[in-house]
Amino acid sequence: MLTPEEMTAVVHRYTAAHSAGDVDTIAGLFATDAVLADPVDQPAHLGRAAVRAFFAGTHESIDGMELVATGPVRAVGQWAAVPLQARSTIGGTVYEVDIIDVFTFGDDGLITEMRAYWSSSDIRAVEA
Repeated sequence: MLTPEEMTAVVHRYTAAHSAGDVDTIAGLFATDAVLADPVDQPAHLGRAAVRAFFAGTHESIDGMELVATGPVRAVGQWAAVPLQARSTIGGTVYEVDIIDVFTFGDDGLITEMRAYWSSSDIRAVEA
């Protein structure tokens, strides 16, 4: 089982990889049979290849994204939760959305499940 510090480090690698547009690193943080629900009320993406395809599509549809933790990672047992803010540029307009991500980790340190709590009504246009 990972320590809270190890889970926190994985979450920070996840946000850094998003901000860098590094889809391969993001996918590499997930187990081969991982489950991704982003947002949580949409059909899940099953398996690392599907996770990679989802994030590749996301990054291809925007002109850049910054993903930052807006509060501390709360890690206990095999779970970690973190408040995040995604700031993306699409067609010259900057959008922000506040998210709560909940991660489940396997003993090998890989993410076995990630659920992102947000909806389209949470997205807002902001000044550039």
